[in-house]
Amino acid sequence: MRYELKGNILQYCNEEEEEEALANLIENVIFDSEDIYTHYKTKEKSLLKYHKDKKTPLPNLPELVIYNIIVKIPADYLQKYRYLCKSWHDIISSKMFIAQNFIHSKAELLILVKKRSYFKATSLRMDEKEFDFKLDNFGLARMGRIRSSCNGLLLINDPKIEGKLNVINFLTKCKAILPQCPSGCPHKTCGVALGFSLSTKEYKVVHIYADGFGYEIFTLGCSDNKWKCIPGPFKEPHERPFNLDTFHWSDPVSIHGQVLHWYVSSKEYVISMDVNDETPRKTYLPTPGKKIDRKRYSLLEMGGYLSFVYNVSNIKIDVWILKDFAAQVWVKKHSILSESVNYTVSKNPSLPNKYEHSLPNFHKLVALASLRNGEVMMFKHENSKNDGRIYLYEIKHMELKTFKINIKDESKVVPHRSSLVCWKTESDLLPR
Repeated sequence: MRYELKGNILQYCNEEEEEEALANLIENVIFDSEDIYTHYKTKEKSLLKYHKDKKTPLPNLPELVIYNIIVKIPADYLQKYRYLCKSWHDIISSKMFIAQNFIHSKAELLILVKKRSYFKATSLRMDEKEFDFKLDNFGLARMGRIRSSCNGLLLINDPKIEGKLNVINFLTKCKAILPQCPSGCPHKTCGVALGFSLSTKEYKVVHIYADGFGYEIFTLGCSDNKWKCIPGPFKEPHERPFNLDTFHWSDPVSIHGQVLHWYVSSKEYVISMDVNDETPRKTYLPTPGKKIDRKRYSLLEMGGYLSFVYNVSNIKIDVWILKDFAAQVWVKKHSILSESVNYTVSKNPSLPNKYEHSLPNFHKLVALASLRNGEVMMFKHENSKNDGRIYLYEIKHMELKTFKINIKDESKVVPHRSSLVCWKTESDLLPR
């Protein structure tokens, strides 16, 4: 049978009208995160009432129509209504649907604040139109330190057992417990991240504690449940750009979970690894025209690329992106100039009067993350004890605004996107 959506009801249409009607139905549905479910239920009630009054059988919407509607609904809402009916459950549980739904998911920042022996996480989501944001609690009230995010999965320190790492999807309530790594690292001062290999369709945890020991890599769901070790990035001690007595590896910047980049206190390069081939290599930094100060730049993900944010002076910050990883091609995306910035101070009575209208010293700002697909940048002062404010900078309108929440020195910001990835056993995460 053929149907066409007219107002709140479906009416029969002939075969010639079907294709146009179906296209209009898909095109004109409003995919708003909170309104979509209410919109759907309203239509459903209207249909039920209409067909009850007319005493006609209730038609089934074509599966293609349902698919194109719900694939754009945020994963947070879909998980709640996953068991609404069997057809929805079958669609939502398919790997293809989960992957396509993840493409439409909106990015958020998980702000981690240390509370004695545990961490508390807050989710920050930018408004898509206004230069504003929304904050929500995330995860558990007491949780371990989040190390990285990949395809909606989080790599987290176990809050109770030192040296243990877990992979968790808080949305689907799935958890994988990793075995202790061979180095016996307590996972406090090391560099570790969860990645995904596009070639093998496997999730991998890549860890480095001391480069002399090498990289340790664990594949989720592997049959032997063991880590493997590969050589580190430096063959000889003199090759290291850092002092072994003072340097500690930190968590890498992850680009879609496929390429990882580690800061190694070098003025020339960072160490990178493509999760597909598991080979560490040097990625050379851009040449801003003069010698790079290794203490004046930050690395972060920005619009799907590695970004090199360099504090040129107290009035200028340059923003570069690695446009081509394989060819190591850098492009300067933007320069933040104090004379061009529209500075706005948020109303916060706790801030000292001396900061009321003073533009921050750009030399002392540290880039933390980007939002809105690279349109907005987040900074903090290098000494949060002296200036606890966070700064948001919108590139298009060159607007710098103080952030309302104080982030301490030991806090961390992790880019994250929710997904419906789930598993019963860890082997379910392996390709089939």
